[in-house]
Amino acid sequence: QQLRRSLPTFVAQRDADVIVVDYDCPQRSGDWVETHFPAARVQRVSDAPRFNLSRARNIGAHAAGAPWLVFCDADNLLLEGFAAAIDALRAPNVFIRPYRDSADGPLAVPFPLACERDVFRTVGGFDDALEGWGTEDWEFVDRLLRHGVVERVFPVRLLDILDHHDSARTLFYEETMQVSRLVGHYYARIKARYHETRGRGFTDDQRYTVYRQTRQAVQAALSDPALDALLDVTVPDADPPWTARVRTGQA
Repeated sequence: QQLRRSLPTFVAQRDADVIVVDYDCPQRSGDWVETHFPAARVQRVSDAPRFNLSRARNIGAHAAGAPWLVFCDADNLLLEGFAAAIDALRAPNVFIRPYRDSADGPLAVPFPLACERDVFRTVGGFDDALEGWGTEDWEFVDRLLRHGVVERVFPVRLLDILDHHDSARTLFYEETMQVSRLVGHYYARIKARYHETRGRGFTDDQRYTVYRQTRQAVQAALSDPALDALLDVTVPDADPPWTARVRTGQA
């Protein structure tokens, strides 16, 4: 239902090559797109009942041929002037996202987010070890900033967000928003700390293993609120060995 309203605003953007990732959608969204908006290209993932937003975005980015990528969610409405605002801000080694005014000054909003395709590939894309809802956006932005990519912003009034209940956000995830946020938060902190101390990022095996260990630590904390144990999250094949210590009672 969200895509029915948002997709027309995507394809209306000037000089846009629109790619929709149908991640094993039981509502057959990809079929609807091909029927009603044949100009949009559909990338399909099958046999994946649990949604992975990072992997979906990476699949869409891999299929893109344009030098700039704009990542949008299905609940984003792109208003008139959006494409022109992105074009005006484009420059080498920058990424672009909206901001809204707050009492503390301009506050960046995660999506839609635009960046060069080459920059996206250089920083490694979105981290698909993050299986739950949330966190993947600011973790990606954190890596962009650590690679020296400069942030530029445009006013949030150039887009709108479709209102929907939180239950729709996690319908095809394994865990609740609370658990997903906690696991993602600790995983991203461990990953960033490893990069700070070792000067390099995780390998694929390290990413998946550390995420699983972090999930186990958070689940242990949530299953017993009185638990105040220190659990070690060990990065496999680190030389010399490297371990993060998580106090689960503080999760």
